[in-house]
Amino acid sequence: MIGGGAMGVGVALALAVCTSTVLGCSNLLVTKGASADGSTMIAYNADDGDMFGSLGMWPAADHAPGTMLDVWGWDSAQYLGKIPQVNHTYNVVGNSNEFGLSIGETTFGGLPKYSNQPGALIDYGSLIWITLQRARTAREAIQTIAHLMDTYGYASDGESFSIADQDDVFLMEIFSKGPGHKGAVWVATKIPDGYISGHANQCRTTTIDFTDKENVLFSTDVVTFAQDEGLYPKDGSPADFDFSAAYDPISFAGARLCEARVFGLWTDCGVAGLDTYLEYVKGYQLKQRMPLYVKPGHPLTLNDTMWAMRTHFEGTWFDNSGLARADVGAGAENSVYRWRPLMWTSGGKQFVNERTVGVQQTGFTFVAHARPNVPPAMATVTWWAPDDSSMALRVPMYAAARAVSPAFADPVGILPGGAAPYGNKASGVEMSMDSAFWVWNLVSNYAMNRGYALVYPDIQAKLAELEGAYMAQVASTDVAVKAALTAGDTAKAQQIMTNFTVTAGDAGLVNWRNFWMHLFTRYRDGFINEAPKLPMCQNGETKNCTFRAVPDSVPTGYSDSWYARIVGDSDNADHYHVPSDVMDERSVYKISVVEKTRRSHA
Repeated sequence: MIGGGAMGVGVALALAVCTSTVLGCSNLLVTKGASADGSTMIAYNADDGDMFGSLGMWPAADHAPGTMLDVWGWDSAQYLGKIPQVNHTYNVVGNSNEFGLSIGETTFGGLPKYSNQPGALIDYGSLIWITLQRARTAREAIQTIAHLMDTYGYASDGESFSIADQDDVFLMEIFSKGPGHKGAVWVATKIPDGYISGHANQCRTTTIDFTDKENVLFSTDVVTFAQDEGLYPKDGSPADFDFSAAYDPISFAGARLCEARVFGLWTDCGVAGLDTYLEYVKGYQLKQRMPLYVKPGHPLTLNDTMWAMRTHFEGTWFDNSGLARADVGAGAENSVYRWRPLMWTSGGKQFVNERTVGVQQTGFTFVAHARPNVPPAMATVTWWAPDDSSMALRVPMYAAARAVSPAFADPVGILPGGAAPYGNKASGVEMSMDSAFWVWNLVSNYAMNRGYALVYPDIQAKLAELEGAYMAQVASTDVAVKAALTAGDTAKAQQIMTNFTVTAGDAGLVNWRNFWMHLFTRYRDGFINEAPKLPMCQNGETKNCTFRAVPDSVPTGYSDSWYARIVGDSDNADHYHVPSDVMDERSVYKISVVEKTRRSHA
């Protein structure tokens, strides 16, 4: 069920603008009535090829009057300035805080003229983590974000924020006022209960219901700023004002590379009627925008949401695996991965690869699960992982935990304030086998480069096994946490949540590192190494056994369709063809020698 509310200046410019925002990040928003357990959920893939995916950790703290907070840019990693600190800040693990508030984002960029605001002290990353330390609810978060931007300026491009607590889910979209102004214009829409939403680097808010002050919040100058800047007619009616048309007009790239991901997420959620928008998300017909929110085809479980964030458009028009249609880019192993850049030129024409939700350059991914009918202090468990969401084991972490596993923590910090001194010493240019980021990359990169069609199913099965076990462990831990909170022992509850979070992370590192070693052993040099057919000799045995383990190595070869493609390409048929009159018994025997297929197990 569907609900909710001009072609650009050319494909090349549109793609350039879209890729300038790194095409980073995809979000899925789930309301209570759309979930199977009455929870709210935010799912977030932070996609940035140069990002070191580590977990930010801000312990709750008191601050003396007059304390100043250093503000650093998340993307730039550069110092922005100081702002006054508040008296008390809340505990934050990743993108969730101890009261069940979570925030995710995607960058839509907007109009390049407004991307720079000299003197601004707050960028979108600092907005997220300062707000999580200062707000308890989604509505408080919106007002905190607005206050920070109004007071200290806004030092980023256009942003879409997913903001959720135990009850409410909002999509807040922000556009910088640019040079000569301070702050940003914005609108925040509450997603109606029973619906889901999503965003992926394209502004999604169109018209604004200014009469619904309970569910639609906005800056007072959201229309007048556009009018003053010539982005909307002076005599235009507020009722007809289109936020996206003014601040981030839809383009081929905005539809094909951005909105198509929302289409893909909603497809995985069983949304009906999406075919209506297929030409739009292809980028061919830009007038029929997708709605801001839709009803899922069925109530979504936590597991549904996690797996939706792994989608590669399987089974849709955008499927680039080479299974739905021939696609040489998929290679012999039907890979869904394409190396950057997304846009490329051949024969004087421009072409584009699909931009999938699950993608290789993800820095980290999470699903923030705010459960109902539990105290806010234990409400949110964030299922967090570094690297490509398609192949990343998500580890459950209580947002009220006071520490995380050293494998996930970072002594430098995703921002300096979120540094954990006990974290493993690794970085984007310094590898460690005790770093979750690097171990998770070992698994995913192995699949990308060593036979995707063979390895990916093994990864999916392992994810289901380990994440299923984690879900059972969370349910068991919840009982103990809730009992402690009911008894009024908050300190004990926090300790239980902390112990679980650290232990789960430690175990995740060991399990995923061992799994990488299993994959490396099983898929090696173009062979699948199965268990030996004969056991090793024991206690003097000499019959029907071997003195060392001899794996049953089966060559992977290629599919019939790929062999046909090889033969059909250029002059390969003539080059590789073996005439029937030269293939004799001696040649057959010699091939068995060369390929070592004569080994006897007798």
